[in-house]
Amino acid sequence: MTESKGFRIKYSGEALADHSIEINDLAPALLAVNDLIQEANSVASKKAATISIKVKATEPGCFQIWIQTAKMTVDDLEGIFNSPAASSLVALLVILGFLEGPTTVKGVFNLIKRLCGKAPKKITQKNENEMELETESGEIFTVSKLEWELYQNEKIRKAAHGIIKPIEKAGVETVEFIDGEKTPTKITKSEARFYVPPEQQEEPLQESTRETYVNIVHLWFKDGGYKWKFSEGDNEWSAEIKHQEFLEKLLKDEVTLHARDLLKVRVKQMQFRAGSTVKSDYEILEVLDIQHAPRQTPLL
Repeated sequence: MTESKGFRIKYSGEALADHSIEINDLAPALLAVNDLIQEANSVASKKAATISIKVKATEPGCFQIWIQTAKMTVDDLEGIFNSPAASSLVALLVILGFLEGPTTVKGVFNLIKRLCGKAPKKITQKNENEMELETESGEIFTVSKLEWELYQNEKIRKAAHGIIKPIEKAGVETVEFIDGEKTPTKITKSEARFYVPPEQQEEPLQESTRETYVNIVHLWFKDGGYKWKFSEGDNEWSAEIKHQEFLEKLLKDEVTLHARDLLKVRVKQMQFRAGSTVKSDYEILEVLDIQHAPRQTPLL
């Protein structure tokens, strides 16, 4: 069953007195609305439902977004908020802060503002569906488990910042989410800093050393060291050379390298996790052998 629901996003300020806004400001904000709702829907419905989003201009200084979704049905809100995840479009938009809902649910945008964009001092799971948060100032309040899950989601936080980013511009003072005659969320310019996504802390995963053969793609000299790009089969990666004896020979022209030369190297790979993304850094600890490719122009 298809469910539809609309709400308005309104930007206000002197810069909008002529009822217009820079397209370079508006377009990314609209894309961020889509990203936010799609990611929240993916988390809440476990990717079991899809949402299509359409934009319709209304009165000067604001625009209205109509949302249609498939595989979602409207249930009693109280029942939804007592369940592990929001199963209706209305519930999802309430949890985000676009629509007015029960007084116990203020929405993710308001949660970001209440926590000043920071992590709580203390987090306690009250029951299956609720989390108790304590701020640095000692304030204690309860949010749904889904609100807290969305608050921690990297894509959600990035998209939320994209939506409110136009108020960082001179002359734009507020952004409001309007549900009929009600305004469940209002954010001012002074509060915009709370929505800047936190930097992802890189968590070390593992470190390994191995011997392998690589082709030289290119190299450059930067910050007192050589930064190389290598091809290891279908995998390309950059690494700094730590083998000082090899570098000294290179600088003295005792070693000449050409593009696509084959090197046998001892490489250290360090893996990190940033959010849900795994990253790798590489260092060449030792160059063990050089097998020259057919004659080409030397790299150095």
